[in-house]
Amino acid sequence: MIVERGRDEFGAPRSLTYRAAEAVIIHFDDLLGRVPTGREARLPSDLSLAAVRKTRNILSHDYRKARKEIVWDAIEHRIPAVILALVD
Repeated sequence: MIVERGRDEFGAPRSLTYRAAEAVIIHFDDLLGRVPTGREARLPSDLSLAAVRKTRNILSHDYRKARKEIVWDAIEHRIPAVILALVD
C-alpha cells in the first residue's frame, strides 16, 4: 500500500507513508529473527542481515536521518523479494 501511494507522497514533508515504511522496516528486522529453521536458505544471497539491523536501528532510534532512497528501495524491492522467497 505504501508503494501504491507513490513516491511523491512518500517523499512529502511529514509523510505518513514514510512513517509507515519506517515501521515496516523495523518489524522486518524482527521477522528475520524468526525465520523458521530450514528456511534461512531461501533468503536472497545479497541480503545483508547486518545492513537490515543497522537500518532498523537508525530508523527506530533516529540516530541520524535515514536516506529516503534506501527506505524506498527496501519497501519497493527488498522486503517483497524476501517475503516471496520465504513463502514461495
